[in-house]
Amino acid sequence: MKSILYSWIGFTDLKASRREKNVGLGPIAQAVSELSFQEIILIYDVPDSNCKEYVKWLNTFTSAQINTKKVSLSSPTHFGDIYEAAVGVIKETLELEDSDVELTYHLSPGTPAMAAVWIIIAKTRFPATLIESSIKGGVK
Repeated sequence: MKSILYSWIGFTDLKASRREKNVGLGPIAQAVSELSFQEIILIYDVPDSNCKEYVKWLNTFTSAQINTKKVSLSSPTHFGDIYEAAVGVIKETLELEDSDVELTYHLSPGTPAMAAVWIIIAKTRFPATLIESSIKGGVK
């Protein structure tokens, strides 16, 4: 069974890739350092150059295939936009799979609204494991 991690790229992740102080590895790198995934799908609404640099840095922490999906949000807290973007990305990627997959959504990167949408999606349309990570708490 193929394991896929879905996550937004958050500002803490970008800061971590620039090695800013007091952010550690950032939520995504911390998760992929501790857990094993075959594919990582990163959703972003930041400049493409930030995303490319981040992916280059993240590749040093995982052997998983990393794919990115750019979306356009009217606001990082607009539930409707976030929901439609996340569901669209999940549907698009699942259509390409020929076998069973195990989905995981990372709650820590992004806004609280983004985390809430992952919870809603995991409990309704696309069941998944939910994870969170922090410097002090590790990955749960």
